[in-house]
Amino acid sequence: MIDIGYDAQAVDLGTYDTQTFKAANILGVQLGALEYAPDLGIDLKFFLTNDFEIQNESFEAYCIQVLAQNGVNVTSVSKTLENLFQSMIFNIAPLETSTGLLAR
Repeated sequence: MIDIGYDAQAVDLGTYDTQTFKAANILGVQLGALEYAPDLGIDLKFFLTNDFEIQNESFEAYCIQVLAQNGVNVTSVSKTLENLFQSMIFNIAPLETSTGLLAR
């Protein structure tokens, strides 16, 4: 889904990919922090406060699972490791809608 937005500084209308902002909101919000949507977000505190040591692959799979539950399709994850700091970039697919009918 692509939304159309207006920027007062720009000359024309801009387009914004809402799937990107949706994924950023989901990954940037602590689970239970929002009053109107307590089930939106990831449980980052769980991964940071427990005594057991997690693996990066487990956290990556958890993030992909939460994004999929919220309707965001992850196509791939790009990882970079620099100075013992790993960053993950989630590449998402555009929202696809079908005009076809389903037969039962």
